[in-house]
This record gives sequence, structure tokens and C-alpha cells, in this order.
Amino acid sequence: LEYVLTLMGRDQSDDLVDFSIELLQTQTVALSACTTLVSIEPRLPMETRNRVMKATLGFFALPTEPSNIVESLITNLIILLGAILLTSGEDGRSRAEQLLHILRQLDPYVSASAEHQRRRGCVAVHEVLVKFRNLCSGGFGASGSYPTLSLKHIDQGGPRGSSSLPSAFVLPNRDSLSLGERIMAYLPRCADTDDEVRKVAIQIIALFFNISLSLPKQKTSANDIDLESSYGALSSLEDIVSIIRRASVDQIEVFHRVVSSVCILLSKDELVVLLHSCTLAACDKVKQSADGSIQAIIVFIIRRGKDLREADVLRTTQSLLSSAIALTDKHSRQEVLNAVSIIIFLCLSFSILIFISRIIPTSSYYL
Repeated sequence: LEYVLTLMGRDQSDDLVDFSIELLQTQTVALSACTTLVSIEPRLPMETRNRVMKATLGFFALPTEPSNIVESLITNLIILLGAILLTSGEDGRSRAEQLLHILRQLDPYVSASAEHQRRRGCVAVHEVLVKFRNLCSGGFGASGSYPTLSLKHIDQGGPRGSSSLPSAFVLPNRDSLSLGERIMAYLPRCADTDDEVRKVAIQIIALFFNISLSLPKQKTSANDIDLESSYGALSSLEDIVSIIRRASVDQIEVFHRVVSSVCILLSKDELVVLLHSCTLAACDKVKQSADGSIQAIIVFIIRRGKDLREADVLRTTQSLLSSAIALTDKHSRQEVLNAVSIIIFLCLSFSILIFISRIIPTSSYYL
């Protein structure tokens, strides 16, 4: 493994030092060798797997040319990430932890300013999620085959109930997916300027909720999810996925439908985490994505504001104000401040309603 990592041609600063065709070809083969080493017994310890990831993730920042070699290298890198997930841990919880670790390492590329990096990051996220879903449904063993990277082959089906899940596999619970944080990371991409990025991002969100509805939830918050409404919202998301594969559709309408579905699918706790994580989304490097994120936040606040506690409102307001300070675009900053105003208005409205509900019984005594 030490020798293979040396073939990567990486320096201590984790920067790419050469873009020559010969080195790129060597790195492509080295990535394939890494996948083999990660997949065989005995399994590599977690520290070594993470070291392999650190040594290879920077390839997502490669330029697009020479396209045939670079695309092959990126494909091998995504396969490697899948192998790392497949060989991580012995139960659902440890694999969920590894999944989140991989996804968070991909975040800089998912939100990069360069379109080709965002495309690569989103495709990688989707492929890793497909593997995780198949692990949960018994579709892959530790050395399972790798699904194709072509968008037209992405399968949006999958288990929707715990009855189809393997009893031998100890499932993670829904909370281990950190849905609020993850959905906020990918929601800006649903409003991206790049068509492929938008399509894959919507599929990522649909896949996340497809997985989550198949997993058990902690008893303390199990009653927080309306399954009938959730399955309806998930079906709507999957309809959107089918629609965007066909003829061109209204991008704004599609985004609004995604936001509406997400608003229903999130639990109270997930909604709170999502709103607390809104700073980066509101300051996204792509202005169109940032504006879309701000509009989504406003929708969440208007439709689900009653689910926020006082402390949640305070933290959400602080996150939005941090976004307003960081934004340089006046229009975007004003939209964020509008969201803050809506929060304040809703808080006042709820306070007034509570006050009225308390005094009405007293007033009726004198009527």
C-alpha cells in the first residue's frame, strides 16, 4: 500500500504536483490497486482507510483534460470510495458513520466553484449512497459489484419497509444519517446552474429519504414522522426524478416541488439541524444556488415554524445573520434579512395566539 500511494505522485501538502498523461495513467492504475488492497482480507484498519482517502480525494480537483484519462481516473476513485464503505465496520451503525465521514470529505467538491468538480462530487455522493442502500437491503456483500456511473442507470427504487431488510444485518437508525445536515448540503445543488448537477442532486435527496424511511427511528421521536404523508412526498420526489430525465422542464417549478417534499419529509429535529446548518448554503459559491437555498429556508420557516422552539429560533436567526454578514451580493443579503423578519413575525404571531388562548377562558367568564 505504501508503494501504491507513492505511485499517486502526491506531496505532503496533498496537492497534485503533475498533470502529465503518463502520471495520470499511473495514478489510474494505482487507484485500481488501492481498491483491491482495500477490498481483500485482512481488512485495513480505519486509520489506513482514511489515509487512503486523504491521499486520493484531491483527484476530484483535476482539470477536465485529457478527458478520457481523467474520466477513467475519477471513475476508479469513485469505485475506491465505494470499496472503502463496503469494507467498513461490521454493523449498520459503523457503516453509517463511515458513510457520513466519506460524504463530509466530499463536501468541498460538491460545493466547489468549478462546475466539473461539483458534477464529480455529486456523482460520487450518489454512487456511495447507492452502495449504502444496497447494504441496508442486503443487495451487496462486502465484495459486491459496482453499479454503473451512468445517470440513466440510476435506480430510484428500493425497499420502503423494514420487512424487506435482512435480519442478519444490524441496521443503523434514521438519526445516524444526520439527514438535516446532509439535505442542507445538497439542497443548493438542486438549484445549480449546471443541468447534470441539478439532476443528480435531486436523486441524492430522493435516495436519502428512500433509505431513511426503511430504517428504524428512535422511540422518543418515532411519532414525529407521518408515514402516509412521508411516502406521498417521497413519491412526489421520485416523480420529479422521472420527469427531469425526459424533456426540459421548468427549473424553478422543479426546485419548488423538491423543497415542498423535503419540508414534509423532515422530522422536527432534522428540520432544526437543517436550519442551523443554513449558513454555508445561503453563502453558496453559485449565486443561483445561494438564492434558491434562501428561498427554501423561507419556505421551511413559514410552513414548519410552529415546530421550532425558542432556542431553535435563536440559533436559526444567528445562522441567518451570519450569512447576511458574509454575503457580498445586496439582493441575496436582503433575502436573508427577509427570512429573519419572517422568523420574528412568526414568533410574535405565535406569542399572540398563546396569549389569546390563555385569556379567552377568563374573558368568557364575564360574558
